[in-house]
Amino acid sequence: MNRDEIIDRVLPQFFPKHWLETAEIVCTEFPSRIRVGYVVREGDGYSFILNAEFLTLSTTLEELHRAALQNLARLPSANISIGKVPGGSEGWISAADDNFAAVRILLPEVQEEFRQELGEEFFLSVSNRDDCFCWSVTQPAGRQEKHAREALTNFLGDDYNLTPDILFCSHNGFRLHREQSVA
Repeated sequence: MNRDEIIDRVLPQFFPKHWLETAEIVCTEFPSRIRVGYVVREGDGYSFILNAEFLTLSTTLEELHRAALQNLARLPSANISIGKVPGGSEGWISAADDNFAAVRILLPEVQEEFRQELGEEFFLSVSNRDDCFCWSVTQPAGRQEKHAREALTNFLGDDYNLTPDILFCSHNGFRLHREQSVA
């Protein structure tokens, strides 16, 4: 595939950082145990762009990332569901037709939709590539603990797991809020 074909088709995809120990995947940083890789769909699956291929593309990582987000925004819309609970709100992203539900949290318009419902800053868990659960920082401590336990349980029970950790989203980006041990 040439540069233009890849730029037209590339999508971002979260993957576990430990994959970098055995594969040279082109990626950008993300908090916790996650990295943002870049994939090209092939049939019912996709393949990650590796460093060797990337070096032949005559593009920058920033251009690749920007194109991936633009292409992701053009996919059929995922569903964002929001529910009111004591002390705040919570919601999740679902996408039944693809494996790009969780990574949609990178889209500014998705973050903004959550901000409108959850507040300017919110917590999130990204246990696996198909699961992004977000909740308001105003929820009571007991409910916060429930979400942390569920993130760990979901992480341990999924073949495509990403992180059991709790992340924080603000206008400054994403950061690790709470690291959770899997031992």
